[in-house]
Amino acid sequence: MSTPVTTFFNEYANALMSFSAEKISGFYHTPVTIYSEQGVMAVTDAAETVAFWKEGVKPYETQGIVNALPKILSEEQLSGSTFICKVLWNNFDGTGKEVSSETNFYILSKIKEALKISGLILMKQ
Repeated sequence: MSTPVTTFFNEYANALMSFSAEKISGFYHTPVTIYSEQGVMAVTDAAETVAFWKEGVKPYETQGIVNALPKILSEEQLSGSTFICKVLWNNFDGTGKEVSSETNFYILSKIKEALKISGLILMKQ
């Protein structure tokens, strides 16, 4: 059964595989806070989100990833407009071989009836 969160991540996967920083950034609400091993980064506007993803798509391109499949491991609705989700991404090359996987946490906020990423925790891979 498809939920709004499942639909969101399937559409987000399509955007990721477009390798278009502009298209990917459309799934983010600013400000967005990104947590990773490198520290905490606050991205305050759409232009910064695009710049972040211009660099962010490079590892996917280098690995030859052409298909990213999201699997929602957990989903909790914290309020009427906020969700937290743990998502496993399985990434495949053009031959169908899985070349990597990653698990991240997402804070989704309903903005004008559309879900957007407002927080991201990148887990150590």
